[in-house]
Amino acid sequence: MKKISIIFSVFCIALSLNAVAENNDVKTSQKDNSAPSYSQMNDWRIGNYRRKVKENFITLDVEAIPVITKELKDATAWGGGLRVGYEHKTRPSSISSRFSIGFGGHIGVDRYFGKDIKVSAIGNHNEIAKDKFKSYTEIPAMLDFNWYYNWNRNSFAIGVSAGANFLLGQRDVALKELTDTPAVLTRLGLNPEGYIASIQQDENEVSLTHVIPTARGLLTYMHEFSQDWRFRIQAGVEYQMKYKDEYKGFYLNGSDYLELYHKGDSPASLNPFVSVGLVYSL
Repeated sequence: MKKISIIFSVFCIALSLNAVAENNDVKTSQKDNSAPSYSQMNDWRIGNYRRKVKENFITLDVEAIPVITKELKDATAWGGGLRVGYEHKTRPSSISSRFSIGFGGHIGVDRYFGKDIKVSAIGNHNEIAKDKFKSYTEIPAMLDFNWYYNWNRNSFAIGVSAGANFLLGQRDVALKELTDTPAVLTRLGLNPEGYIASIQQDENEVSLTHVIPTARGLLTYMHEFSQDWRFRIQAGVEYQMKYKDEYKGFYLNGSDYLELYHKGDSPASLNPFVSVGLVYSL
């Protein structure tokens, strides 16, 4: 009888320990199910809260600029560049959680490549490259403003930029009007109404020659493909103001070169651009 009592007591103790263990397992399971994962705890953009915080972006864009301005396109048909910038994106508007604004600035370098000057020699059916228009470099420094519409992991923005392009070197241009040259052309038996490509007087392609006020209007699409990184496409138009310049000579109708000093206004330009780049969220 004594042995039976001992066995019964051990059995009751075992049942009690098993019940305690099962209860602890249930609590642990419930705790695990309710607790967020490590990645969730560190991804502050999850859910609606993702769009309710301000962000700071570092941007890097590669850009292509086809030149369509009539007075410039025959000398430099296109340009390409690289731009880096900073942008602060605010919390959404109190009116709508989908709208927010961004502001910042960017700097970069754009290179425009001079075209070959081709002429047709008498008795030769093929054009030959006689010379080359000047290539030149611009250093843009601009302030940016964007108005964003956000949905899911995407953003669409309408933006403007304003600032200046610092021109390194000189650019050749087709001038509509020349100073004191039509009479000279007439005496030489040349048609002053022909196509005139003015050639720069300064051969230096390194020194700063002009500071050109510049403005841009653009559209932006941005897609968030990770917590920190975004892909961005931009397209728009860039306007540069005109400025006074001087030239050492010109090609008439793309063939006959006349070394004749003249002055004129380098025309205002309006060219499209498209850029592709990455955005890093700090």
